[in-house]
Amino acid sequence: MRTNEVVAILNKPREVTLKDFNYIKDRFPDDFEVCLIIEKNGHLSAGCWDTGVWSTENGKTGSFRQSRGGSIDSDDVLAWLPIEKITIDIKRL
Repeated sequence: MRTNEVVAILNKPREVTLKDFNYIKDRFPDDFEVCLIIEKNGHLSAGCWDTGVWSTENGKTGSFRQSRGGSIDSDDVLAWLPIEKITIDIKRL
């Protein structure tokens, strides 16, 4: 499995490093998995992977559903990271 690294700068000198992203071209998330998404345009977003009938119409592989009713097609996603299984050691931040 290939991984990607993203650095999100919060406030200097603090930063958070996020690793182990999965490339969407290599594999898709599990159904209903909540993920941090790197879009091909460089934006970070989040969504729940859905392979239901509406998400796969016209031969689509699925899409990421968002809480505000929007969706992000897999064609617009570079990589994803399942965030429900991620923990942060707050003492070290």
